[in-house]
Amino acid sequence: MLSSPQPSRLGALLVLLALDLLLFLPSVAQAADALLASNGPPSVPYELVDPQPELTYNPKFALFDRSIIGRAPPGVTALTKNEPMALNLQPGSTACFMVERSLLLGNDGDSAANRPSQNAQASPKSLYLSANTCLQPAHKASDSKILTPPQLVLSVSNSSQVACQQQTLEPKESQGRVFTEGAVVYGLNATGDVFIGVTAPNVSTDFAGVYNFELAASVDGYFHRYENRTGAQVLWMDSDSTSALLVTRNLTENKGDVQRIMDQDPPFGLFIIRKDAPTSAGLMHSVCGLRNTALIQGNHLSNSLLNSPMTTAMTLRGPGGFPKQQFHLVGLNASTPYIGVPVRESSNSGLGKRQAGNVGAGSVVFSATEFQTVSGTNCKMVTDLKFCDEIQYAVPGNDNKFNNTALARAYDDYARKVYDNFDKAMMQIPCETPSTSRYSLTRTCDDCKAAYKKWLCTIVMPRCEDFRSGNEFAMVRNVWQPFPNGTRLPDEEKNRLGQRPWMNASRTRFVDDEIEPGPYKEILPCEDICYEVVQSCPANLQFTCPQPGMLSFNHSYGQRDVNGSTVSCNYPGEARTRMSGAAALLPDLIRLGAISLFATAVLTVR
Repeated sequence: MLSSPQPSRLGALLVLLALDLLLFLPSVAQAADALLASNGPPSVPYELVDPQPELTYNPKFALFDRSIIGRAPPGVTALTKNEPMALNLQPGSTACFMVERSLLLGNDGDSAANRPSQNAQASPKSLYLSANTCLQPAHKASDSKILTPPQLVLSVSNSSQVACQQQTLEPKESQGRVFTEGAVVYGLNATGDVFIGVTAPNVSTDFAGVYNFELAASVDGYFHRYENRTGAQVLWMDSDSTSALLVTRNLTENKGDVQRIMDQDPPFGLFIIRKDAPTSAGLMHSVCGLRNTALIQGNHLSNSLLNSPMTTAMTLRGPGGFPKQQFHLVGLNASTPYIGVPVRESSNSGLGKRQAGNVGAGSVVFSATEFQTVSGTNCKMVTDLKFCDEIQYAVPGNDNKFNNTALARAYDDYARKVYDNFDKAMMQIPCETPSTSRYSLTRTCDDCKAAYKKWLCTIVMPRCEDFRSGNEFAMVRNVWQPFPNGTRLPDEEKNRLGQRPWMNASRTRFVDDEIEPGPYKEILPCEDICYEVVQSCPANLQFTCPQPGMLSFNHSYGQRDVNGSTVSCNYPGEARTRMSGAAALLPDLIRLGAISLFATAVLTVR
């Protein structure tokens, strides 16, 4: 009897292949991977609904996972984790990128053993996408009121046909974002391949040139970030007609971290833009955009450049004695408004991998700070003094006699000379006796010396404002003296102001005789500075302060503005940039309202 023929193994394999192909045709199968998106770190994700599934076949055999069949499809660029990719983009076109499932779910290694198979079940993983616009087309008409072209558009999907199609409308919240000031972030949870499209609006009619952008994907955190904190990160301390000083907030308020931070390189870079000629408009949240368009830019590496318009250093000056970074700018234009944008730049820049979990390796842009140069040339910015080391503002100056460095030295030397006389008087005070025999149970001679030094430096070095300043708190000084260029105030104005003795001269004879700045305005020292000396020093020094309401007080000391809208009085380390909570950074001073300070003369140094 003839036996029935055995089915061949080849035939069986063909049947299985046919069944598998039928089951997993895109028209029959559902989307292979669920892709969920959210605004910011994935916490309350949206589900992306793709109107058209991906028309490709992904085999389900472990033998044929994506590591074998290939990387990104044709026309799609695969992103590498934590490495930004830059690209030019013509208006009206779309660039397509892909984050592969193996990169999303696997390890940093590149071996096949480290890459999960397409069949493997995995929980959704957080993916952080971010992009910066580095260049944008310029308007063809130079006199156009439209300064910037429309922003780029980011689209995200688990389908390349959805993410990478030309976007004509603003995407839904769950499918993408429009860039803001040259930056965009998009957080999502994913278990499979993610496709990203970047579309440039068709602006060829009115604008010329291309867009350029960089895009980065990370599982650690956003590679490009914009920090819109309350208040500015960098504060405008003061400026003159050609220079300015900006200082960061405290970089720490933990005393244990002070030395560690001071030993490191200054962490921030700074970009400077003219407010009245915004070359960086539309790119204010983009590090690479600012780098390509800012008028002045620099970081700690700028210090070694010859004739650099920006130098930066760490300092302990200012509130609390905590670490701060200062930026000294020179070569600015007079009477010009500027914008300073602080950044912490990437340590990667696409040249190598950052360590896993090191989100700080990306670039962060912080909110901008506005500042202004003045028109007059007889107020000069000084800082980094050896004796009066807390002074960092503009003082009365004279270009015909001193440059800024020599001016600072002249003031500093004079203040030290006056202090030496005070120091001799302090030698008569029994500072080293037991605490029960000292002049105070709460204050020491060191407290007295520190308070007097602060007061002395503030008196010797008046905080100067341009004579035409509109600051209602500033006091007119030295109206009878000519300006350094030889011109004088009009006779009518000079005679009217000169009727008040305190407007005829400066607070100290040294300013009028040695500096000869001409007419200027002074922001008066805060009353706190005088009261600190009274509180801290022995009574037999006979140091007294005028009280509010006295005529001598009104033209010698100022009081803090309750609203804090402007600098109403001068306290060393107090910035022109107004910020909420500023008072909390200042010493907890007692106003001495109940202490009788009977003074018949204004304390000055002659």
